[in-house]
Amino acid sequence: MTRLKPAVPTALVTLLVLTLARCGGDASPTGWIPRNGVLTGTITVTTTGPSAPQASGLLDPGAPAAPLVFRRPSLLDAFRARSLEGMPHQIRPSWRPSITSNELIVTFRSAALGAPPVGSAALRTTTAAGAVARAIRTRLATALSADAVVAGVSPSILAARVRIADPSRREALLAALGRDPDVANVTTNNLMWLDQSPYYPAKSSAAAATSVTPNNPLYPFQSWHYGLIDLPRAWTVGTGSATVLVAVVDDGIRFDHPAIAANLTNDGYDFVSDADTLPLCAGGTITSADDGEGYDPDPTIPASYFPDSTGTCFVAADFGNHGLHVAGTIGAVGNTGIGVTGVNWHVRIRPVRVLGVGGFGSSYDVAQGVLYAAGLPADNGAGGTIQASAGAKIINLSLGSPGDDTTLQRAVASAIQAGALVVAAAGNDSTSQLFYPAAYPQVLAVAAVGPDAAPAPYSNFGSYVGIRAPGGNFALGDVTDGVLSTIWDFATNSPEYAWATGTSMAAPHVSGVAALVLSQSPALDPAQLRSRLISYAVGPATSYGAGLVNAYNSVTASNGPVSKVFARLYAASNLAPVQTVEAEASGGFTFSDVPDGAYQVYAGTDLGADEALGSPGTRWGAYGGLINPTTITVLGRVTTPVPFTIGFPTANANRSLQSAAPIVVGGYMQGHIINPDTLDVYRVRIPQVGTYTFETSGWVGACGVALEEATAIGLFNGSGALLTFTGYIDQAHYNYCSRLTLNLNPGAYYVGVAGVFGNRYRLRARTGR
Repeated sequence: MTRLKPAVPTALVTLLVLTLARCGGDASPTGWIPRNGVLTGTITVTTTGPSAPQASGLLDPGAPAAPLVFRRPSLLDAFRARSLEGMPHQIRPSWRPSITSNELIVTFRSAALGAPPVGSAALRTTTAAGAVARAIRTRLATALSADAVVAGVSPSILAARVRIADPSRREALLAALGRDPDVANVTTNNLMWLDQSPYYPAKSSAAAATSVTPNNPLYPFQSWHYGLIDLPRAWTVGTGSATVLVAVVDDGIRFDHPAIAANLTNDGYDFVSDADTLPLCAGGTITSADDGEGYDPDPTIPASYFPDSTGTCFVAADFGNHGLHVAGTIGAVGNTGIGVTGVNWHVRIRPVRVLGVGGFGSSYDVAQGVLYAAGLPADNGAGGTIQASAGAKIINLSLGSPGDDTTLQRAVASAIQAGALVVAAAGNDSTSQLFYPAAYPQVLAVAAVGPDAAPAPYSNFGSYVGIRAPGGNFALGDVTDGVLSTIWDFATNSPEYAWATGTSMAAPHVSGVAALVLSQSPALDPAQLRSRLISYAVGPATSYGAGLVNAYNSVTASNGPVSKVFARLYAASNLAPVQTVEAEASGGFTFSDVPDGAYQVYAGTDLGADEALGSPGTRWGAYGGLINPTTITVLGRVTTPVPFTIGFPTANANRSLQSAAPIVVGGYMQGHIINPDTLDVYRVRIPQVGTYTFETSGWVGACGVALEEATAIGLFNGSGALLTFTGYIDQAHYNYCSRLTLNLNPGAYYVGVAGVFGNRYRLRARTGR
């Protein structure tokens, strides 16, 4: 389901507790002679939540009192021309119909038809389907009155669609069929809707290791929702495979969108009935299918309409195609230099159209789409059946309703029995009320989170929800807090891109990760695939699911990449590194032959096993804390205990030279611009002549997007005088981070970080360029 519109990450903070055991002194006759010290200890790894911001520590009375000032970068108007006050694409009406007025769905007991049970392999062939269809029609020929006709038969689920000429006779016929002992269930043909709220277009005309970044020009705007699920790291393992088939059962597709065309199959289908009539606010009517054909082999969406605020008529939409947006998240082609990328750069997506141009469809039509997606016989709308050559291993359903429906339930169950993992949106009503098809057994229901990894305020929750994924949250105040993907501009008949929010946007992230998993582990069955996604989700189990889907963990069947822990000894006088040692598997480590002097001890994790400690996003810390590191004096052969914790280091209240937070070369700090009119200030000691770089980055996504700050960096000398400053790294390609590289002499300096939005950032100090 979708709310359509133009963070602190949820990754667990690992605390490393380093305890240096005190050893006994040297009792030999020469023990009084000073020798180099030995520092030894044990590293214990524990798991906890994100670290809280730390105050910047004691004021430095020796620091200059003058405020730091430098010019901030400009030209942000074009970048931030994305107000939430734009013209909405679609608005959810206060009222909308839930059933078709003149149709019933009749489902039979298998014994009454001499048919195999629903979901059995015997019902998956065209021959068996034909025999069952004939039995259903024969049975209904004697059961229906003259004013009712069989409008369609779905033998895979032992169901028939019955159309009544006089809607006032509906209840009487429903009751009569309900008394038939051969009938398992008879219901109205219920409607399923897309929850509609605005699209916010991102005009494509504006776009020209341990992780992989595609070259799609709008990827920076996707970086928060892909970064939140650890996707760039998963891409180092694989970027998908054309051997994996995913079906998107939705409102259709556009085969002429260049960002996704290469990953679309040509065996999709259109199951939108041509019977429903939509009144237009401008006058006249159209059918729900709006293509004049009803069921047909072309799932292309011809147009898009949305109900006006009264819910009594429909308005043409400039931007639309919900299914295209969903499909783009699963598999827009990656690394093409075009638009956006999907979770999978390579995958096959089968588009199945079941919802009409007004954003709704009947449960019977949706059921046929699910059956076809799974490779099962479906009603072809012409008295026979249609069957795809192969079943999709993953079926995405970003649609639904609060009403349970036997027809859809049977179709979903059959698809799962046929070997498909069914992923469905949990719904956008901020309720724990069951929502279907997400609430059916073995369906993986997906709740939504925003860029802050917190549950989105619109997302449904409850016992039926299995997992959560990025769905966006426009309530945070910016369009880039939504999910960016492919869309169609019907006003100009051209491909475009737009931000949207909803559990409809969350579900395809999970479907996409499932496809990535299958590209590496193709033998997994639906139950095993579902278990893999849930078991390796990150975060505590809540009413919004077992955790946040994690692409790297799921693909590798591991809890994060293998990392090593290193301890590093710095000279306190100039903060030059003295020793770096790796902790053993047991956690033990030793600094040997430490000369007399004053030192500070830091430690961190290294994901690449190259001792590149202090990389943004890794665990990092110092004895006494990064804000006020404790200096250790080594005099002779002694050992001093130095316990401390490391995690994600965050500074706060560092708005002046006097309260500047320390940052060591080879480390990083996280910050948050509280007031765009002031600077965050860090003090750094340069140990020797050389080239040094200071660089900002986002916590999860690209700078300037969603909750990440667009920054500038200034460098000041020890007296607070501005030496130089820099703005955005590459504004033309949406890189609103900053990087300052220059040759420096030894001594004390201050680094100022400026921002414009009051958002978060990371600052790293390192040697070299």
